[in-house]
Amino acid sequence: MFDSVVLDIAIGLIFVFLATSLAITAGNELLASLFKWRAKDLAAGLRLLVGRDDGEARAGQPDITRVLYQHPLLRGLHRDAATGGDAKAPSYIPPRMFAMALLDIALRPADGTGQLVAGNIAEMRAQIESKRGELGNRVTDTLLTFVNHVEIDARAAANKLASLQRDVEAWFNAGMGRVSEVYRRRAQLWSSLLAVFFVAALNLDAIRITRSLANDPVLRASLIAQATEAVKQETPPARVTPAAPPSEGDKSPLPAPAGETAPSATAGALRQLQTDISTINQLGIPVGWEDNPPQPNVWWWVNKVLGLLLTGLAASLGAPFWFDVLKKVSSLRAAGRMPPPPDTSNTRRDQPDPA
Repeated sequence: MFDSVVLDIAIGLIFVFLATSLAITAGNELLASLFKWRAKDLAAGLRLLVGRDDGEARAGQPDITRVLYQHPLLRGLHRDAATGGDAKAPSYIPPRMFAMALLDIALRPADGTGQLVAGNIAEMRAQIESKRGELGNRVTDTLLTFVNHVEIDARAAANKLASLQRDVEAWFNAGMGRVSEVYRRRAQLWSSLLAVFFVAALNLDAIRITRSLANDPVLRASLIAQATEAVKQETPPARVTPAAPPSEGDKSPLPAPAGETAPSATAGALRQLQTDISTINQLGIPVGWEDNPPQPNVWWWVNKVLGLLLTGLAASLGAPFWFDVLKKVSSLRAAGRMPPPPDTSNTRRDQPDPA
């Protein structure tokens, strides 16, 4: 029975989970902006990729990470750099920019003048080897490996530098894949913690909400109408979640909005969080502890903790998940009942054949 009350209650509850997930996403974005997780994770991943470990530091190996950050191509990506303020580490580096900056450092003559050494394989190999003291053993050996690959690749004969740049980009993307995984795990952990906080603070009890939906047809109709409008969108009504994987070919942490400084990004995340909480309050569902004060009854507490846990676990799954579920359940409801077969019991048997 596709148009049953039970299905309407399910759609309303799923829509509440979606709204709660959006608030959690906004809270996660606010924390990421306040603590600069993207920039810190990117710097750590870059240092792991091209920097030096403890053994190399003791051996006097250089740290190319600082040199890369000061390169003109990457310097412009730093926040506040364009406005003349104190430049902060970028939260995103395009793979192409990284490859161009690293090759510019490695293939430019030591005096910093002249064109890049990219005439033939022997000259490129000699130039990179001459920069070992500046690049360090790890980066030098990696670039020499790429040069060897270009040498044996017949397709690279036309443009050796472009082929070398593609290899460096692929190397950077592979390294940044580990950064994204670390960022995802932290974001998922904080999403779970924020879900517990939001659900407990707003008293978003799944059991209590279900009872309200079952007893209030007006509330059900209101949530169904809002859910119907939401599923008309092709994408979830949400920002990209921090836990979501980056697009193909872009393995670095998710960037902050372009052109925004750290304070404005933080303020934007705070405004979005306030908007999402206000949306939850305007859904009409029972929210808050005023009309549902704690009771000394043990069973009341068991029921309350179970309802809060259900909402918290559901909301921590993320807005994209609940948006997909909402679309599927809404399409099931929109299908309606199958029309009954035509009634032929009263058809006259002596009626002439139309043929």
